[in-house]
Amino acid sequence: MASIIGRTLFRNTQYNTICFNGLSKRYYKMSVQSVKKGQIVQLKDKAWRVLNRDSSSSGRGGAVVKMDLQDILSNAKTNERFKSGDSIEILNLQDEAYQYLYADEGVLHLMNMETFDEIELPASACEGGEESVAMLEDGMNIAVSFLTTPDDGRKPVTFKLPSNYTFTVESVVERAGQAAKGTVYKTATLENGAKLQVPEFVHPGDRIIVDIESKKYMKREL
Repeated sequence: MASIIGRTLFRNTQYNTICFNGLSKRYYKMSVQSVKKGQIVQLKDKAWRVLNRDSSSSGRGGAVVKMDLQDILSNAKTNERFKSGDSIEILNLQDEAYQYLYADEGVLHLMNMETFDEIELPASACEGGEESVAMLEDGMNIAVSFLTTPDDGRKPVTFKLPSNYTFTVESVVERAGQAAKGTVYKTATLENGAKLQVPEFVHPGDRIIVDIESKKYMKREL
């Protein structure tokens, strides 16, 4: 990533150096024509993920670069136009493994799995929103994204839950509904308090794998 010391300098790249916690960190500016989808850029004092980049010619005015951007913190989207000769600051966003410990008035307490350092993040920093926060369980491993910027150095900004996770069913409601293909479903409450629909053969105490993003039952753990 951009923060790697000693990386080969490209002709269209300008490096700068900052200090954070006594360590030298690097960030850099890159020609907008070289920016790729997925990179993190700084614009208007915010960090944005590049969703798409397109270059087009505007006649005598030269080439124009269009970018579709998404705010790292708010998920708000925007599109910006740049001149082909413009440059933009590239930021470093890196995921690290943390364990969810507990929540206290909307603040989540997390522990680094390697160093055992603890950090705090607001529940609103969850990339999946409130629905994903509702699926958190004590001891769950999550990915915390650390953003490195020239002004603030390196700090945690967002976190995301795993794509799927194994939960224990605490109870079920035996009122069933008939699905189109004949499968009968009922409401299950997990040990973390979350509720979802499960097939009729699922019972309290069962361990089930759930797709967290869709909040849907996948299968029973064997």
